[in-house]
Amino acid sequence: MNLISANIFRFVGLILLQVFVVNQIDLGFLNSYISLAVYVSFLLTFSTNISKYVTMLVALLLGLSIDMFLNTDGIHASACLFLALVRPYLLRRIQTANPLENVQELTVYTEDIQKYSLYSVLLLGAFFFWLFLIEEFSLLALPLILVKTVLSTIFTSLLIIIGQYLLYRKLKN
Repeated sequence: MNLISANIFRFVGLILLQVFVVNQIDLGFLNSYISLAVYVSFLLTFSTNISKYVTMLVALLLGLSIDMFLNTDGIHASACLFLALVRPYLLRRIQTANPLENVQELTVYTEDIQKYSLYSVLLLGAFFFWLFLIEEFSLLALPLILVKTVLSTIFTSLLIIIGQYLLYRKLKN
């Protein structure tokens, strides 16, 4: 399966997974503090050799798709665009001896687990902070925004990394 059709399949699959499975998970009293966003893993694993304009367009489409299903007036689109904007700078900072320009999908198998965990936690932290800041739209709620950001980042990072171990194949050397 070529890269474009694989990305389209992942795009649609992650949106459907988010809307019909992940959003239906009841965390009890933690529902107001934890937001699980596994659809963002599409942007985390997106190819690094695609132009930033295409990445921004894909992020906009991904966020608007989630906003359409959740009726959230563009906050997910805004957060996805913010993630796509921050991603190249973070990738340059954590670059290893393994050149990222040759990587088709950035996963736990193409990058070592420590670097990938740092990458995903930092990007998800930026994503959730922006999402909750726009959602609350008040700096008076900053302590609540920070608590929600930390909890959502931890749980979403764990879900994404576990999902990658379950769904991706280890590359042969």
